[in-house]
Amino acid sequence: MGCCQNLVKYSLFLTNFLVFVLGLVTLGFGIWVLVDKPGFLDLFDNAQSVLDQQGVDISGFDLGIYAGAPIILIVAGVITSIIAFLGCCGAIKENKCMLISYFVIILAVFIGCIVGAVLVYQGKFDEQIKTPLKDSIKYYKDDAKSGSKEDAYKQVWNTIQEELKCCGVSGVSDWDKAGANVEGAGWTVGNKPEGCCHYTRGKSEENDANAIQACRQVPRLDNSTTYYFEGCYDAFIDEIEKQQDKIFAAAIATVV
Repeated sequence: MGCCQNLVKYSLFLTNFLVFVLGLVTLGFGIWVLVDKPGFLDLFDNAQSVLDQQGVDISGFDLGIYAGAPIILIVAGVITSIIAFLGCCGAIKENKCMLISYFVIILAVFIGCIVGAVLVYQGKFDEQIKTPLKDSIKYYKDDAKSGSKEDAYKQVWNTIQEELKCCGVSGVSDWDKAGANVEGAGWTVGNKPEGCCHYTRGKSEENDANAIQACRQVPRLDNSTTYYFEGCYDAFIDEIEKQQDKIFAAAIATVV
């Protein structure tokens, strides 16, 4: 009997320890989503502001549910890790009340994890992000006055394109529409933002000023084999998809 009791006790301990580790994994992915997404959300916020200032209807242009979902994952991951740690203690001390409470709470928390993951990785992205951002390009000003709202919008676009190695929303051809609603884009150099040209395919080092200027003047070809002219929307979604299976696997495995 003593041997069986020890087997059950240490099995519960190992199970709780696994849940503790998976809780940390969920916490880590929640932090990743929160830290890695703000660049794109900054672009979204600036685009929303630009469209609103121009009197464009932005009803439904709301990412609040996506911005809040990582918080759900983080909170659930923290609570789960703490409870799992207590579950380990309960298993070692053979406290039945503690273990029953643990299993009930852990199930509820991980349902919250799954809900958070679903909110982050599902939704009408084309309607709520892609189309409005394309519309906002019409208000882009390359020669925006330093310190102005338009300049902040320009800087965010350049930062996103540089970090994700992309150009425009669907591709570099999106910049054909730049400035369409503000009397032209006022290109200071070439026909596309500087952010599209910081890197050349096949090279790890960043382009110098001359190479960037040369890139900005080449034709807008979405399928360029020399530069990263593919769209930022696809690049962002690709980054999300690389992680979503791991998040769902961690949450579902722990619940099971």
